[in-house]
Amino acid sequence: MKIITISYRLPVSIKKAGRKVNVTQSAGGLATAILSYSEKSSSNLTWVGIADFEKETWEKYKDSYSKKFDIEPVYLDRQLNRKFYNVFSNSVLWSLFHYFPSFVEYDDEGFEAYKAANEIVAEKVNALYEPGDIIWIHDYHFLGLGKLVREANPDARIGFFLHIPFPNFELFRILPNKAKRYLLEGILGANLAGFHTWDYAIHFAECVEKTLGIPQRNFVISQDTHHTKLGSFPISIDFNKFYDAFDNENVVMLRNEITSLYEDKKIIFSVDRLDYTKGINNRLAAFEKFLQRYPEWKEKVVFLLVIVPSREEISKYGERKRMIELTISRINGSMGNYKWTPVVYQYQSVDFEKLIALYTSADIALISPVRDGMNLVAKEYVASRKDLKGTLILSILAGAAKEMQDAITINPFDTEQIAEKICYSLNMDETEQAQRMERMQRYLKKHDVFRWVARFLTETEEVHKADIKTKPLYGKERSVLMQQFRAADKRLLLLDFDGTLVKLQPTPDMAIPDTDLLDLLRALAGNPKNEVWVISGRNRDFLEKHLGHLPVGLVAEHGGYIKRNTWEPVIQGMPEWKERVIDIMKEYTELNSQSFIEVKEFGVAWHYRRVEEKPGFLNSRELLTLLKNHLYNTPVQIIDGNKVIEVKHFMAHKGTTCRNHILCGTHDFVLAIGDDKTDEDLFESLEGKNEFSVKVGRGTTAAQYRLQSVDEVLELLVEIA
Repeated sequence: MKIITISYRLPVSIKKAGRKVNVTQSAGGLATAILSYSEKSSSNLTWVGIADFEKETWEKYKDSYSKKFDIEPVYLDRQLNRKFYNVFSNSVLWSLFHYFPSFVEYDDEGFEAYKAANEIVAEKVNALYEPGDIIWIHDYHFLGLGKLVREANPDARIGFFLHIPFPNFELFRILPNKAKRYLLEGILGANLAGFHTWDYAIHFAECVEKTLGIPQRNFVISQDTHHTKLGSFPISIDFNKFYDAFDNENVVMLRNEITSLYEDKKIIFSVDRLDYTKGINNRLAAFEKFLQRYPEWKEKVVFLLVIVPSREEISKYGERKRMIELTISRINGSMGNYKWTPVVYQYQSVDFEKLIALYTSADIALISPVRDGMNLVAKEYVASRKDLKGTLILSILAGAAKEMQDAITINPFDTEQIAEKICYSLNMDETEQAQRMERMQRYLKKHDVFRWVARFLTETEEVHKADIKTKPLYGKERSVLMQQFRAADKRLLLLDFDGTLVKLQPTPDMAIPDTDLLDLLRALAGNPKNEVWVISGRNRDFLEKHLGHLPVGLVAEHGGYIKRNTWEPVIQGMPEWKERVIDIMKEYTELNSQSFIEVKEFGVAWHYRRVEEKPGFLNSRELLTLLKNHLYNTPVQIIDGNKVIEVKHFMAHKGTTCRNHILCGTHDFVLAIGDDKTDEDLFESLEGKNEFSVKVGRGTTAAQYRLQSVDEVLELLVEIA
């Protein structure tokens, strides 16, 4: 078994110095952590990514360094790579996912290049894959990859992790429909889709629901081939690497140089890649506001700003650099003097030791992105402060703010607030600094990058194992079920009504049992070994009228009422929320004249089977959201059914009612058949050796078996009868 990791950049670099070529493997946190996991799990590690070197160079020097895992470069045509990486990945996805819709520069050529690059990488992965391998796809460059790999390897274990935010539906919807569907369906190819925060997972689920029409249940999205579980997996760092570096000899020397250079001044430090999402100009404006509001700090503080070059070939980045440098010049020109430069600016990369020296000499780390998936700089700063000194000022719009609860949080757009927080932090006593640092370090030490990798890959395996592969109820499977049925003396048949015994109709009152079905149910119930129940969402009046004369048990309103000889309520009292729900649903029947409301005793349903597909579905999503908000903390279950939205009492539950009132008897054979989401509650409660569950129609299910239609159900029941 091996772990196949896919990311845009490979964890290897090739540098030429004259005639000499150096090949080095990355010491980055992700590569180190996955390597550690692979060693513990006795798995080989293979890394797939886009090569930034020539194929001939790689072939010549690929064995010239100490390998810790296999590298599999993918070579893209230069023009294709430019359109894939710059034109679509960065000028569309990066901008949109970071909430900069005005920066989005979409064109079809870029999208087609993105698809082509994903297909080329999929070919490489499919060639490497062997049954039992785990495939881990990383980031926004490969959103389409999960589906492509799944199509070639239906039983593969696939995880996907997004390292940037996922936007809400209002932003995501601006993409062309073909792009939206491709990206969402691609991610849904994975068994596990991970995000930094639950907010991002919620946004993704909403986009899937409103774009593809696939609802989520407990953050699990069911498809025909598999389930995709959504989760929050905040990425972290190698805590000990940063913590231990405090005492590194070179770090100590560099730190002493920095502190002696600014010995009479407090140091505010920031380090970022050049990117418009980092809010660097806002940060500079806030520092200027601080100096204006608190003039006593002039000549007593210095802002060390390090910007690491990034994507300079993209016009927005070059513009950003010029704006930042103009702002720095203006602040230094207007606020500084011949003895003091307020902002010390460096536009270049910083090696690890110098970075730790800057972290550990800074009184404040000012981290204020206007949108960031996580932001590991915040975690690195905290981990490096072995001395428990310094203060972290952190944007609430960085994913890290969810975890770094003892940071001083700020709104990156509120320059006055940032100025106040800078002053507060500079005046913070060392006892408070130490308390805050100690609490954050304790959390980071426990939740490091090694735990993140282990948790993600373990959960990918667990989701894959739990993804029941439902078998068609034909051939050998059917023979086994029939043998068990014939051998049993006390059989229990639990049958759904709509979509199981009768075909779905435009309106519920049209779906009535014909003579053949009534005769079939009578024959089944006439066998003294059989106990037959029809378990439906219909109200008791309908069931009594059409089935009440048969010797079968009846359950109405998904478990709200039960009848053996007479009808008995499972639920006591009338729902006080019912009129409110009817009023809300009435608005949608007026908007959609072909829709209608079905009022039951313990529930209300809005049917949109006759409404045109797209508007009906979009209105159903809106109604669903509205009901969830109106009925928050109300004892109800909101069901997103087959072209119906239903609100019912939380105790109107097929699984609970059957377990408490029907399954409590002694039976040596149980068969449950249903087509709806409400039937899943019942399927999940059947786990015994002689208990069988059958899903009717498409979609993933907890049922053991599947039949495709009502006709096939009736054929099976005739065979049983």
